[in-house]
Amino acid sequence: MSVARNTAFAASLMVALTYQVGADEIHVSCGVTELLHTNASIKFVGADPTNADIGDRRILHWFLEDRDGFYVGEFDVVTTVLGGTADMGHYVRVDGSINLPNGSLFVATSTLLNDASNTLKSGNPREVIDWAIVGGTGDFSEARGVLSIVVPEEGSQHLENRPMTLDIAC
Repeated sequence: MSVARNTAFAASLMVALTYQVGADEIHVSCGVTELLHTNASIKFVGADPTNADIGDRRILHWFLEDRDGFYVGEFDVVTTVLGGTADMGHYVRVDGSINLPNGSLFVATSTLLNDASNTLKSGNPREVIDWAIVGGTGDFSEARGVLSIVVPEEGSQHLENRPMTLDIAC
């Protein structure tokens, strides 16, 4: 290759790498990491929007930041109703994918929601819900561990800047 061609190739490679790994991007690694997540969207999907039934879902999308407010990645969650009522609570299976620049983590748990159709409420007033880290891709292809999320209070601001801890073994 000529010098001009090598230079052009190197410059285009640097632009591509800069685009993929921005200066403000923080990489999560194996070990313990504390993050904040903020709800970007939450939607209940069911035949009756006021009464959850078996198979109905809550679909959530969260943005992840480190404790200094730098963007880390995104967290997509699907909560599937397995049974229960709005009066007694809904037993749900929760599956999620944490998407980071250096790979993805797959998490799962089951819990009781007060009312799956009420998107202004989370689970029971417990302090923390633990999720199993069940695998991943990229740097996390051998990942296992625990994701712990603080359950918020009820209300329109209940899903902003919620703390979560990733304890990842790789």
